[in-house]
Amino acid sequence: MDIYSDEPRKQDLFLPVLLAEYKKRDQSSISTAMNQTKTYLVSAVTFLSELGITDHPVFGLVVNGALGAITMAWKKNNQIYIMERNVRHYDIRDPFQALQFVSVLPRLARHGLHLRCLLEKQLEIIHVNQVHSELQWSKLSQREDERSAAARTRLEQGAAQEVVQKGSRD
Repeated sequence: MDIYSDEPRKQDLFLPVLLAEYKKRDQSSISTAMNQTKTYLVSAVTFLSELGITDHPVFGLVVNGALGAITMAWKKNNQIYIMERNVRHYDIRDPFQALQFVSVLPRLARHGLHLRCLLEKQLEIIHVNQVHSELQWSKLSQREDERSAAARTRLEQGAAQEVVQKGSRD
């Protein structure tokens, strides 16, 4: 398996590393973009925690015209933390700041590879049968579980009636 392949396959699971929200240059829309990015980040860290990955940051990019800021969120001890103040801002109209911003992107790519390794380790821990029994992913599996539960109930009721009948005969 080539971990550096750019082409996703059908069975690939996309992991959140950098979530972006872009708004046209407008002062009123920057707060909307920040709120939407917070929602994305909370969803992403919750998703990762359901996979058993906590204490691992997810990054958000909020862009308003040529200005951008990178935010971050993580989950620790069932608490979600969002870092949105005193974050690094970039004005890509300035060549030096544009270069600084571009230099962050390879680090985020390495961060994504690290996240993938964490997931692979976590998947080794998770038992497929345990996941299948706890999570019902299809209507068919839910129906099968309902049928088996109904059959168990009927068997238990039948066994209880036999005990009552046996006790009344004695």
